[in-house]
Amino acid sequence: MTEPASSCTAAAFTPVERVLSIGAVVVSSFGVGISYGIGYPLTSLTFEAWGAPAWLTGLAGSMPALAIFLLLPVFPRLVGRLGAVPAMTLGCFVVAAGFLLMKLLPGIGPWIALRFFMGAGLALPWLVGETWINTVTSDAARGRMIALYSIALFSGFAVGPLVLEAVGTTGWPPFLVGAIGVALAAVPIIAAARLAPPLPAHPETGILGVVRRVPAAMAGAFLGGLLEMSHFSLLPNYLLAGGAETDLALRSLTLLMIGGIVLQFPIGWLADRLPRRTLLVGLCLAFAVCALALPAAATPGWFGFAVVFLCGGLLIGFYTVGLAILGERTPPQDLAVANAAFLILYQAGAMIGPTAAGGALTLWMPHGFIVAVVAAALAGAVLSAVAARRAG
Repeated sequence: MTEPASSCTAAAFTPVERVLSIGAVVVSSFGVGISYGIGYPLTSLTFEAWGAPAWLTGLAGSMPALAIFLLLPVFPRLVGRLGAVPAMTLGCFVVAAGFLLMKLLPGIGPWIALRFFMGAGLALPWLVGETWINTVTSDAARGRMIALYSIALFSGFAVGPLVLEAVGTTGWPPFLVGAIGVALAAVPIIAAARLAPPLPAHPETGILGVVRRVPAAMAGAFLGGLLEMSHFSLLPNYLLAGGAETDLALRSLTLLMIGGIVLQFPIGWLADRLPRRTLLVGLCLAFAVCALALPAAATPGWFGFAVVFLCGGLLIGFYTVGLAILGERTPPQDLAVANAAFLILYQAGAMIGPTAAGGALTLWMPHGFIVAVVAAALAGAVLSAVAARRAG
């Protein structure tokens, strides 16, 4: 493995300071994940109760991703001027305010605008948190530390709908829980302020420059977004088309998320012991094989459950390993810009994936979905291998 680009910054922290610093971001990311997990279903269920057409529900659902996609190119300079802690705190309170305003301004138009506003707020802790971890961690433990971050973030995603189920979707409770949860996410960040890494106000490299520098990481980001959202959006539809009962199809989605959470630390452990770009190619090939076995998940049985569980781990593994490659290959002064590019490509994949996989499912029911995701994984393997060879 090459000498890590960010080792000089990581060396400025003692082992205890590094643990406390990374721990603050990991705990905070759980609260940020909960806000995601509450915001999406709360919006879609409320729009359905209002009788809104499906295209408006979809438009509202796309607003956070659109905000992140449009604003991330300019956010690295903003967070460099504000500093890591003020930027993350600002983002958390913007999202908290958005939840409260959703209750105070009921209506389709205001909510669509507020979801964009909240997406802009969420982009700040997401961008700064990942930059923070990659700056502070030692390269020897980078994969495992990023895995812990991914576990916390995606656990928040998974917990959000359960919280919403407990408190309901009407009255003040869901909005207060969302606002309080994301506001509390700022607390560990503020507590660890003295352990925050410096972020440059004037990065030396632009978005396109870092994409060219770390193409394997960017491939992991795009592929992760594309395959994650394709499965989270369409796996139940695919299984239903394959003859599965409704309960089994929904249970498989839960199992997919559990696999994504449980298997991240083993994948992070591998990322600290194997060449990370080679591991990314291996994840692509392993996922392609696993996806070919997904038809077994349409009938109850341990084999089908194991396939879905493993697919979930591999799906989120693209994000974990891609982010580890990013930190390994990027100098500290360019990490914020590099992470912005990473998230832009992740969001691009997330926007393209469900549409492409859904189109394939429509054209060839039900096998088109499998063909689409396997083709994407194999293309990712080729691109990652080429990028690794060119980088040496």
